[in-house]
Amino acid sequence: MLMKGNANNPLISVPVRYAIIGLFLYGVLFLLLYFLDYNPLVVGRPWDIGLFLIPVMIFFSIKDFKTNYNGGELRFWQGMTCGFVTYTGVALGVALFLYIFLTIADPSVLDGYIQDRIQLLEQNRAQFVEQLGEDLYQQQLVKMGGTSALVVAIDDFWKKLAIGLFLTILIAAILRK
Repeated sequence: MLMKGNANNPLISVPVRYAIIGLFLYGVLFLLLYFLDYNPLVVGRPWDIGLFLIPVMIFFSIKDFKTNYNGGELRFWQGMTCGFVTYTGVALGVALFLYIFLTIADPSVLDGYIQDRIQLLEQNRAQFVEQLGEDLYQQQLVKMGGTSALVVAIDDFWKKLAIGLFLTILIAAILRK
């Protein structure tokens, strides 16, 4: 039986372990792309490394808790708690990693990302202007040019939280049975 206030509570410690594993794997994949001379923010964005890892880490943290610490049973709230701790840990860790990397390790990665996004906007200018207007297009160009490491990190954090919540609800409901 789980005890409240216990620092070694598996409902917290198990998902923290998977969040750390997810963060480590994210860092390895990010650095692999970087050292292969790819911009991880450009190459990694279409399939987003973190958004791939989050469902895997959520699934395994809930499954591990259910199988190894809760006698093969899982209540929905336990699954939600495991998932929340896992995806929040990954999201926070990745946001911090991105911020540090983009401000200290190699700010040119951010510059390359900004240039890629501006180029993408320019390539799709006609369609963008047709759908949303010239003023909004110009605003987007200015806004993209002013993108900072903090903006990238916060954007990444919120995206991971959103996908993590959705996937946790789904995975917790499935594994509850």
